[in-house]
Amino acid sequence: MSQLKVAVAVAVADDARARIEEVAAACRAVGLDHTVTLAGVGLLTGSMESRDLARLLVVPGVLMVEVKHEFQSGVVPRIH
Repeated sequence: MSQLKVAVAVAVADDARARIEEVAAACRAVGLDHTVTLAGVGLLTGSMESRDLARLLVVPGVLMVEVKHEFQSGVVPRIH
């Protein structure tokens, strides 16, 4: 059974920014396919299975998880 993989942004708490690489490693350990670290603003981006999102919330240093929702109309744009 195929699961839905969603794009996520993970906000790292201010007091955990100095160890953002450790937080990123812990997020990867619970299933995050980590792609970008924005240490200056305390943000990690990547994707993971939607059913596993709650695992991110228990990682020490994670403040918030936001899911990127995309609208797909099924219409393919064409250039004339």
